[in-house]
Amino acid sequence: MNLLLDTCALIALPAGALPAAASEALRRAPEALVSCVSAWEVAIKQQSGKLRLTTKPHAWFARLCQRYRLRELPLDSALACAAAELPLLHRDPFDRVLVACAHRHRVIILTSDETIASYPGIQTLWA
Repeated sequence: MNLLLDTCALIALPAGALPAAASEALRRAPEALVSCVSAWEVAIKQQSGKLRLTTKPHAWFARLCQRYRLRELPLDSALACAAAELPLLHRDPFDRVLVACAHRHRVIILTSDETIASYPGIQTLWA
C-alpha cells in the first residue's frame, strides 16, 4: 500500500529515526507521498527555532523528496475544504490536511500522532 509521511516522519527519515516498522513499510511501499503542507510546517518550525536545518526549508524538503523518491502532493481548494469539513478530532490544520490527503489518495499515514488514527477510515503506522 502507498504511504503518506506526516511532518514528524519526514523529519525522522533523514536522521534514521523512523521506527523499524515504519521504515520497513516505507521501503516496501510502491509509492511514498508527502504533502506540501509538511514543507510549510517544517519552515514554521525552523523559523521559530524548534527545528535546526543545515539548508533553507525549501531546499531541505526538495532534497528529501528527491533522495527518498517522495511524490509531493499539492494543496488545492477541494482538499482545503475537505480538511475543514472533517470532524474536529484534531485542531492542527496541517494534520487535518494530511487526513484529507489520506482519504483522497487512500493511503496509510506514517505518523506518531495517535489522534490522526481516530479519524474514521484512516490507517496509520509508526511503531
